[in-house]
Amino acid sequence: MAADLIPADIREVWEQVLPGLTHVKTKTKARWRPEDVYVSCVVGTAYLYLGEPGFVIVQPKEDPFTGERELLVWIAYSNAQGSVATFQAAVDALALDHGFTKLTMWSNRPGWERVPGWEAVSMVYERRLTRE
Repeated sequence: MAADLIPADIREVWEQVLPGLTHVKTKTKARWRPEDVYVSCVVGTAYLYLGEPGFVIVQPKEDPFTGERELLVWIAYSNAQGSVATFQAAVDALALDHGFTKLTMWSNRPGWERVPGWEAVSMVYERRLTRE
């Protein structure tokens, strides 16, 4: 089922989105704090869109090598199964309406390779360093 997305001011719906942010942070082991998301939305580096039954937070980006405009789906939350599938058509339309030519997202979950239209283009590996 496709969902409509409505732009929202995070200051006005903070109590509504905070539980979803907390859920996403816990499930994905994200490094950001909900307060980081709040500030990003307030200062205009990220944008919150409400949908039924959840929300999407996006960030406009530009590929530094090609100059291509891309829209990062930073956070997607839905009370229903499959948050990205729920909002996919609406996010596609939002991106196209604003002149973006592709969507990107970060995830530590390999299952996204099975979602039509998404493909892994890089992997990020980390190694913690310590002095012995």
